[in-house]
Amino acid sequence: MTTFLLVWAGRLLTALGSSISGFALGLWIYQRTGSVTQFATGLLLGFAPGMLAAPVAGVLVDRYRRRTVLLCADAAAMLAAVALLTAQTTGHLAVWQVYATTVVESCCAAFQWPALAAAVTGMVRPEQRGRAGAMTQTALAGAQLLGPTLAAVLLGAGGLRAVLVTDVVSFALGVLTLLLARFPEPPGHPARTDQAGQRPGWRAELAEGRRLLTGQPGLRHLLRLVTVFNGVEATATALLVPLVLAATPAPAQNAAVALVSTCGGLGLAVSSVAMAIWSTPRRPLPWITSATVLSGGAVLLAGLHPRPGLLAAAAFTFFLGLPVVTSCSQVLWQSAVAAEAQGRVFALRRMFTQGGMLLGYLLAGPLASQVCAPLVSPGGPLAATLGRLLDTAGDRGSALLLCGSGLLLVVTGLVGRRHTITALPPAAEHPPPARDTPTPLPETRPRPS
Repeated sequence: MTTFLLVWAGRLLTALGSSISGFALGLWIYQRTGSVTQFATGLLLGFAPGMLAAPVAGVLVDRYRRRTVLLCADAAAMLAAVALLTAQTTGHLAVWQVYATTVVESCCAAFQWPALAAAVTGMVRPEQRGRAGAMTQTALAGAQLLGPTLAAVLLGAGGLRAVLVTDVVSFALGVLTLLLARFPEPPGHPARTDQAGQRPGWRAELAEGRRLLTGQPGLRHLLRLVTVFNGVEATATALLVPLVLAATPAPAQNAAVALVSTCGGLGLAVSSVAMAIWSTPRRPLPWITSATVLSGGAVLLAGLHPRPGLLAAAAFTFFLGLPVVTSCSQVLWQSAVAAEAQGRVFALRRMFTQGGMLLGYLLAGPLASQVCAPLVSPGGPLAATLGRLLDTAGDRGSALLLCGSGLLLVVTGLVGRRHTITALPPAAEHPPPARDTPTPLPETRPRPS
């Protein structure tokens, strides 16, 4: 666990630096251009390149040492941050340079997070993996909470240059922790070979990763659930501000938005810390189902009664369930997938789950304004039925879409609650398995014959 704590500290610093610079650079783009489109383009570039690079990243993570992959990815991201700092210092900083840096860092993240998730399997004991996953979630939650505040402080103290220097220093410290850390690698590195002594082709390795990702019905359900969860999170985040503004008088709007956002962050932080302190539940699947239903129910209630107080409570409850789903599902994937294939599996999983977030951000606005709003507005086909259930006279389209998103999440969690997931034998987590007979996880029941 000591090695993991060292690496985790480095990830916390790099995540915090990226959160600070991301907020400040997004604000700089909007202030410089006044264009919402260019601002949104920067957000899109933070997702799309990493999704496209995920399959390649997964293969490379499994072909080479995870520590080497992490070092190279961190070094590339640091060089991009140095280039951006140089441009700002010389007075030549342009929007396209910020976009280019965002693309590089997004591609680097496609290597960093699968490599880290796969490396954790060898760093910590099986009973500590849930705690390690929760600690990683805590680091991300802390970075999201503190990033905007620290960015505002740094912008006021030293301007954009202070923010970029902080970003470069955070990457440098992350690289330093990796240089100091030594963690075990799965067998077969750096070059994996097949029975004939030759390295499998890219297509064969990707096909194997896809097969392992969805080879069991329980894993398919888990992938579907986490993808839907991320999509609902993105949709709810996109609809949050319109709903709060529609239900709040103008003088109190800023305070109401801040209250709801803070409650969501507190829920994420409280749950992440709790999961990091407690050991992994012996029955992860029921915990995942319960957390999903709880979070989906909170979103559904928020859509029915979109008032600032209820929205704040719903945000707290929704994000209370997110770390539970994330850490417990991570434990199941680590147990069910061989260590030497986890890079590909985790990279492909990240591609799907981030795709859910991307769809949520892209579709939330059009669905709320062009599809849902006409249905429940006065004179609409559902105004006399579903429209009566919505306790708002403001943004009814967003309220209806929020209800639908919460209901979808609840149904997704309940549909697959009886699935089982089988784990590899304990000996297969590091040395190659002597036989290919999986054993049931202790938290699941054997599949009926």
